[in-house]
Amino acid sequence: MDTEPLRQAGLTEGEIAVYLALLKLGLSTAGPIVKETKLQSSSAYHILDSLIEKGIISFEMKNKRKNFHAVSPERLIDFIEEKKKKVDEERQQIEKILPSLTALKELAQKPTQEVLIFEGWNGVLSAFKEAYRQLKPGTTAYAYTITKEFGGADLDQVRWLINKIRQLRENMNKKLKRKILMKIIAERGSEIGKDQAKTSFTHVKFIEKHYINPAIINIYGDVTLIALWLQKPIAFYIVSKEVAQSFKNDFDLLWIVAK
Repeated sequence: MDTEPLRQAGLTEGEIAVYLALLKLGLSTAGPIVKETKLQSSSAYHILDSLIEKGIISFEMKNKRKNFHAVSPERLIDFIEEKKKKVDEERQQIEKILPSLTALKELAQKPTQEVLIFEGWNGVLSAFKEAYRQLKPGTTAYAYTITKEFGGADLDQVRWLINKIRQLRENMNKKLKRKILMKIIAERGSEIGKDQAKTSFTHVKFIEKHYINPAIINIYGDVTLIALWLQKPIAFYIVSKEVAQSFKNDFDLLWIVAK
């Protein structure tokens, strides 16, 4: 049985194990659940309490002992809807205080030079979002080189991140009269490079493998973002006009030989 949808719904591995055990056992005390799941008793009781709180299981008292029962699987749909409603409410609350938070950030003096490190797929995506926020309408961003090999990273995760970044650029351009242009240098044969070439206001050229390096260099004004596609990706976010210009010079040389 594919349990991934249960993980996507927000259940932990332990919660999934206990829930499936209860579906199989029916009305049960904790003992058979521990035996079925091979969890420690303390962990099992903690998970049972968590599932009760989520409304996915219930219990009744028999001979002064709790007997647990999995409610109808359709309850999972209600659980997801409630979770979505809660997220929407939290989003609304954050949006209310967002101007104040932004004002606080603006009070801080922006350094002329700094280096920040972002880790993980969502962390690297945050780095790209930060870089795009400081781009001015009508400017050009640069990226090189997008390779066919990604240092052990999951290709589906790479596609997810690239598509998120591309969508970010497209959404920005929908709101701008003076569009943000993108120039990309990719390794010949790069699937992602070919996909990027189909994006509006994007120009892609291709180079042979011996010109490329493992890192993806991205230049956004005075920001250079160096991304390493590893199993746990990492991005170095560098604020420096001099560093950005240096990498831009390298880009210009490669742009000449790329086709």
